[in-house]
Amino acid sequence: MRVLALLAAATVILAQSAPPLEKPRAETFDRTEEVAPGVTFRERRFWRGNEGPFTMQILEIQPKHPAVNLLAVRGNDRLNSRETVSSMARRYGAAAAVNGGYFVVSGPLAGASTGPWQFNRRPMYAGSGRSGVLFCEEQDFVEQIEVARIDWQGEVRAASGQFYPLAGLNREAAGDELVVFEPDFGENTPAAEEGTEVALDSGGKVIAIEEEGGGIPIPEGGLVLSGKGAAAEWLARNATEGAELEVAYALQTTPASCVAEDIVGAGPRIVREGEVSVAEEGFGHASVRHPRTAAAVTRRGTILLVTVDGRQANSIGMRLDELAEELVALGAREAVNLDGGGSTTMVVQGRIRNSPSDPRERPVSDGILVFSIASAEDLQGLLERLVNNTGHIQPQHWPALREALSQGPAALRQAVDALEGRGVSPAAARLLREGAYAVEAQAR
Repeated sequence: MRVLALLAAATVILAQSAPPLEKPRAETFDRTEEVAPGVTFRERRFWRGNEGPFTMQILEIQPKHPAVNLLAVRGNDRLNSRETVSSMARRYGAAAAVNGGYFVVSGPLAGASTGPWQFNRRPMYAGSGRSGVLFCEEQDFVEQIEVARIDWQGEVRAASGQFYPLAGLNREAAGDELVVFEPDFGENTPAAEEGTEVALDSGGKVIAIEEEGGGIPIPEGGLVLSGKGAAAEWLARNATEGAELEVAYALQTTPASCVAEDIVGAGPRIVREGEVSVAEEGFGHASVRHPRTAAAVTRRGTILLVTVDGRQANSIGMRLDELAEELVALGAREAVNLDGGGSTTMVVQGRIRNSPSDPRERPVSDGILVFSIASAEDLQGLLERLVNNTGHIQPQHWPALREALSQGPAALRQAVDALEGRGVSPAAARLLREGAYAVEAQAR
């Protein structure tokens, strides 16, 4: 019995002194593939010291390659709507895509951006004090993006000189706010139990007044001003029937490094001048590991769209300082964090290439699409998708555009210029125009 007791004691001592079994490390890898001319996909799984694992997907885009084009798009091509990134990419025939900015997840305004968003130099949502991606006016058809702080400025001025600041665009007013609704929002403003709304025609003349809440029609070519509290009182004094109001608003960018055609608001900025610099922009998720999406411009002039998987055994997600460090290691000069968590999605050649943390791909408000139009066949495929899948080209224009394409890229550009705004949307016109240039440039 004593021998058994001694053996048992020895076993306990050995068990207590034995080192704990190490958790097996997830397999690491680093692989790269060409997606399309000017676009490369890389995926890597790695550890940072003893912390990890982390799985990162990287799209590197050569903006000077003539085939390359970037486009910011709304879910289902309208405001207040959600669509998966894979669906956006499929409808447009994009080579790759990632999710964009933050948005309202549920309720009557689900899909509305919670920060600034602009397309074709027209603001669609407002926001101030946070960073985003600027899609710059192209020079010689070369893509350019920049990271900047975005601020909203707007006011309404009466004939008397009295004015009131505009607090937002295409969203409900709160407190003493005055906001503006444009026709892209929908047929009517949201129903409300209080406040005053006035409809203006295209010349700024008051043509309708509702003093008991909202829900009034938004006139084509005009807009609706919606105010509560002090703003409603200002409208009652200054926006009488037939009065003329001057309404002005815009998104301002700092630094104003380029003329911004499109803007995707997000934040915070995480890399500045090649150094890790996580800006304080009022977000509460910077120090917690989550799935992440980011956009960056490198010192060598390329564009990076990056996702990091999270909340999974094979990838724990990243804090923003960790993400910034990895982007700097990849050569980032400037970088900004986009919407993350369950929204984080990267699609490449029709496949989801990251591992979203939600049980299924999450519909989001907007995305950033990457195109590579390297041949006349690519251009024809793009034209067909724009006619059949997006509604950006009215079907009656298909024969004329197809005939123009058969005559060559220059003829297609000419036809698109003539039809833009008359059955061909600005988004379709931009893609076709730049695609035609790309085919010409590569044929030289």
